[in-house]
Amino acid sequence: MTTIDPPIDSKIPVIRRLAARLGAQGNLLAVVKSATQVFTIRVVGAGLAYASTVLLARWLGAFDFGIYAYVFVIVTLLGMALSFGFNSAGLRLMPDYLARRRWGRLTGFLLESYGFIVLLSTLGAVAGAAIVYALRGIIEPYYVVPALVGLLCVPVWSLLNQGESVARAFGWVHLAYIPNYILRPALLILFVGGVALLGRHADATAALWGMVVACSIAVVGQGILIYSGVRRRVPASAPKFHTRFWVTTSLGFLAIDGFRMLLDNADVLMIGRLLDPHSIAIYFAAIRTAGLVSFVSFSMIALAVPKFSEIHVTGTREELQKFVSGVLQVVFWPSLLTALALAAIGPFVLGLFGEGFAAGYPTMLVVLTGLVLRAASGPVEYLLNMTGHHRDTIRVYAVASVATVVLDLLLIPQFGIIGAAIGSYTAMLSGNVWLYFLVKKRLGVSAFVLPLRFGRRPNAAA
Repeated sequence: MTTIDPPIDSKIPVIRRLAARLGAQGNLLAVVKSATQVFTIRVVGAGLAYASTVLLARWLGAFDFGIYAYVFVIVTLLGMALSFGFNSAGLRLMPDYLARRRWGRLTGFLLESYGFIVLLSTLGAVAGAAIVYALRGIIEPYYVVPALVGLLCVPVWSLLNQGESVARAFGWVHLAYIPNYILRPALLILFVGGVALLGRHADATAALWGMVVACSIAVVGQGILIYSGVRRRVPASAPKFHTRFWVTTSLGFLAIDGFRMLLDNADVLMIGRLLDPHSIAIYFAAIRTAGLVSFVSFSMIALAVPKFSEIHVTGTREELQKFVSGVLQVVFWPSLLTALALAAIGPFVLGLFGEGFAAGYPTMLVVLTGLVLRAASGPVEYLLNMTGHHRDTIRVYAVASVATVVLDLLLIPQFGIIGAAIGSYTAMLSGNVWLYFLVKKRLGVSAFVLPLRFGRRPNAAA
């Protein structure tokens, strides 16, 4: 499980022809081959994740499912934030240490990053539980116990994020994605389904206990396999610690991850405060259904990210442009076709969640439009982050996050959940346009699916 499967281009010759036609054959072909594996995992995982979402909605009912979805978003936000950027920093640092055979630095980073994450995420979860308990008279009573249970999962979620990052850096595609995207939802279905089959009442609290158990099993299995794989891959050497540099780098990525997660999830949080769990349930079902569009872009960009840094350092601007253009072509057109298919069957699919969920169809159409437009310039954030321009991303996402909250405050009371979708994707797409022009200015690269010309051709920046 800790190694990449043999090359598959002989089995799928269309991939080789596609890569050759798009240019940058060597780099793009390697990424497309691995992305095919990631996409396969994500398709299976998508089926399980979507099935778990549908089943939970039917088992719990709209009200309890809305509570579960609200707490789930909080857990994912805190789990990412309390990774303190080490997961993202690892994707930038570990490939470099592997390529240069800096085994001491690699060993030191692995030890220190895991140590920081365990300590800080545990302290954060305890602090969060103390705040929820102290404010139990102010928080809506139906959120208190589920929130306390969900906070137990925060350190485990942080470790899952770090495990995914480490496995990606080493090129272990299956180990990176199977625990979180296949094993976790499968175990959640078994746990909550078992409760329902035994005739016990399945509510939001039971579902969150299931999430804690599923994540714990996934992270333990992933951790054991990563430890075994690292021991085989990395020669024994004394760890070297560059704590100040690592922490500084990680904090920069923490700001990016934090603002991006807020940008992606502020809508659910604002609905939870301004509306009710039933509205959260319908909105969550709509965005999860529309989110199926993102699987192609996720698979491709996840594998392309380390290549951006590599080509920027060792290649030319023209090579980077060819590679980025190839990635965009592979990402955008399948995303568009998927969005059109989902738009056609949307009411039927939303109806699977239960009575009343089809009311989220207009919201789903807004989200689908936003995701397709986002896919047209998909890797702009990663291009800046992996080439030393992450401060630009921080500024853009900070402004976009504030804009999301403001727009949601204005639109949700007036238009309900569709107002949340409009506000969120207006802010998100505005940020993407800004990032596009920054990529053009800093790198001299056009990160848009169609060729665009704006005045004179810019020079590549350092």
